[in-house]
Amino acid sequence: MKKNKNVSQSGGAGSTGSQPVQPSSAAATSTKQPAPATSNGFKTFILLVASIFLLIIFFGLEPNKMWLDQRIMPYWEDYKEQKLNLDLEERKLARYQTDYIFAKNVSGFFEQRGIASKTLVLIPSSDYFNAHGLQIHVPEPAVFYYFTGLKTIWANSPEANKANWYITVRNGGLVFDSVTNQQALLDTIASFNKYKISL
Repeated sequence: MKKNKNVSQSGGAGSTGSQPVQPSSAAATSTKQPAPATSNGFKTFILLVASIFLLIIFFGLEPNKMWLDQRIMPYWEDYKEQKLNLDLEERKLARYQTDYIFAKNVSGFFEQRGIASKTLVLIPSSDYFNAHGLQIHVPEPAVFYYFTGLKTIWANSPEANKANWYITVRNGGLVFDSVTNQQALLDTIASFNKYKISL
């Protein structure tokens, strides 16, 4: 008669127990431990110093230094001045100067009469004004519209004959004429075209 041998459940390769194996306490504490806060702060400081150092080198190179001096710093100077005065009209005057003043004066004539939205104005070139003793730079029609919302057209446009107003110079001042005679408009276009049109 054979005797049954009892196998201990506590260990051995032949153990068929379903108890999970517990990790050691040393392994558990090593995975949960965060990095010291001082090392993160030190890395951040090192990155900051390296970034500043690289920027100094970048802007120390001659092409980049010229770009900084000619493009970036003027904007900064303008900002310091303009932040003290946020009025939109004054800032436009400061930026666009005589072009803007001329465009606003012309549009003001039509706005006072309430016809600015249905007006197309034939405007002579800067050379025309200069030849007649007025130092006026005429903005191109797209810029003129951007400044004022008034539609203008130059004499070299194929649609110049659709203008219903035109501006000329008489006795050293601007004269606004409405188109009442198509032939008079065509003659005005021909006279304007004698002068060079430039931006």
